[in-house]
Amino acid sequence: MTRAASPAPMLVGALRVAGLGGLAATSCVYPAATRMYAWPWIGVYAAALLCPSLLVVVRAFDRNRPLVLPARAWTATALATAGTVLVSALASPYRATSLLWSAPLLAAIAQFFAVFDWLQTDASNPPRRRRQVLAGLTGFLAALAAFGLAGWLLGRFGGGLTEALAARNDRPLGHSNYTAGLALLLIPCAAAGALIHLGIARITSWLATGLGLAALFSSGSRGGAIGLAMTGMAALGLARFSKRTTWLLGSICAVAGLAFVAANPRTRTMFETPAANAAPNLSNVQRSAMLTAGGRMGLDRPLFGWGPGTTPLVYPQYRAGLTGGAENVLQLHSTPAQLWAELGGAGVAVALAWLGLGALAVRREPAAAVALAGYGAFALFDWQLDVPVFALGVATLGALLAPVSVGGSAGGRGVGVVAMACLAAVVGLGQRDPAPLLNSRALTAAAARTPEGEAQAVGLFQDSLALNPDQEIAHFNLGWLLVTADPTAAENHFLAAARLVPDKGGVYFGLGLARLNQGRHDPATRALAVEILNDPAFLASPWWRHPTVATLRPATIARVQAQLQQLQRVLPVDSWAAAQLPLVAAAVGATPVPAAGEERAYRRERTGYPVLMRNLDLPTPVDVFVIREYTPAPGTTAPALPAKGWLPSPRLLALLEGTDLPPP
Repeated sequence: MTRAASPAPMLVGALRVAGLGGLAATSCVYPAATRMYAWPWIGVYAAALLCPSLLVVVRAFDRNRPLVLPARAWTATALATAGTVLVSALASPYRATSLLWSAPLLAAIAQFFAVFDWLQTDASNPPRRRRQVLAGLTGFLAALAAFGLAGWLLGRFGGGLTEALAARNDRPLGHSNYTAGLALLLIPCAAAGALIHLGIARITSWLATGLGLAALFSSGSRGGAIGLAMTGMAALGLARFSKRTTWLLGSICAVAGLAFVAANPRTRTMFETPAANAAPNLSNVQRSAMLTAGGRMGLDRPLFGWGPGTTPLVYPQYRAGLTGGAENVLQLHSTPAQLWAELGGAGVAVALAWLGLGALAVRREPAAAVALAGYGAFALFDWQLDVPVFALGVATLGALLAPVSVGGSAGGRGVGVVAMACLAAVVGLGQRDPAPLLNSRALTAAAARTPEGEAQAVGLFQDSLALNPDQEIAHFNLGWLLVTADPTAAENHFLAAARLVPDKGGVYFGLGLARLNQGRHDPATRALAVEILNDPAFLASPWWRHPTVATLRPATIARVQAQLQQLQRVLPVDSWAAAQLPLVAAAVGATPVPAAGEERAYRRERTGYPVLMRNLDLPTPVDVFVIREYTPAPGTTAPALPAKGWLPSPRLLALLEGTDLPPP
């Protein structure tokens, strides 16, 4: 009697095809790294992440050929990583949301096991299998790089090279840092192929290497330049050259690298020293703020962090203590900081374990080791493992380094059980944060500008804040909805919004109106003065022509002048902020409302909110607050004033509360 054939091989093949297809689709649709949060792409994104875990489950319970595991230390580290991610998500204050966004990390662990298992299917020639995996990864990354370069060049058609480089290549994933990350993974893999293969395969590999270098150059990424330098050093360190040859090649690579960096206007700034009173580099300010916030987030939950994917929900709690930067962030632009903040000490520990294992296995597959070294250096300045192509790509390279277990396939079913538990937790308990949808519905109702719509909006915002009280968008807009009907409640919401985003435009104006409506004139002028200091352009706002607001202007101006004197005593004399004080003082001493052209009124759109909340199906929120400003009168130009947020957040809050200003 003949035994029926096992369906496992067919199912495994189908999962591989589906996973690769989902990965290709979510990596190519521009801007892929955010478009994957919109329907129907989020379904494809889910398939790309689910397939590796399902594949591991099927293989783990295949009786005909058990799942082959790597060496015990590697298996234990992989399982410890999965356990850390899962426990961190379950312990998070935002458990359901964190479980959902733990999927990329858990999928990477599954990919590691799945690729390693496939590498062992050709027992007669294991190196051939590794070359096939490396070639497949190279081809996939090269296709993405070519696709991205083509889209970028077509978008810049008609412009010069300088204009094109200023735009930076963000294709196909949607950000130039992602372009740099793809290039750093591609370059060593392609170069290794060029050294191994002959004929057409060698030519193709050199072309892929050139594609990677072109993509990296077009990204203008400073972290990418550092990653390229590490790639070169790792390659020379693993090469079996004499010392003389190594020094010669190292010198040539160093000169070529410096020329590569100097040729791009953005990376060239790495060699420039800005003047002490120069305007701060916005990117540097934001990154510094993110690192500070990440450190504090981890210190508050040092064991397992806040949970995977929770940074946009947690960052606002730390924003008031930062000197500046974005109102909220999707990620902290540093892998160590992200791990510490979201996974705590346990996450950092497993990351160090991976580094140690990789360092011991660099000779097993040098191309993978070099790629991970270069990408690892770049990862100090960015976090990309929430994007499938990076999570699965890094896992694939890790599998190439892992040695075979002495015990063979023992424990394969245990890995399958862990994979099933992770799948059950993510699919069964994970869900999107419901608060952003409530906020969106509230703003839609408020846009009707009817009593019924505003009442509905108030209720929806209150429901949203009951779920998460640390939402500036809800506090700010709820304050404006209540500023007349319930000024005491409005004051509390404006204060909450100010403590979450101290340099939010309009928050101190709303606070001043709420206090004015309570008959508290002196606290109202303090708030209006801080609004002017935060955004000096508010001095010329048409809001000052409102009769009630106009009565507070003299007292407000006097308070601003006193606050400017305070700032002059505490700001470093050679700083950029100190250099702005005379400009603000001159504007404060000018006529109440300078000669101006037509009035312009509009409501601010929060275009980044759906991305931050990982839900691009949300409509773009539009604030309730109406911004009113004048266009410059014909033949005149607006006075040169610092932009909103020029003063560090802690100083703004100290001025509002009337406390001593913090020292420089």
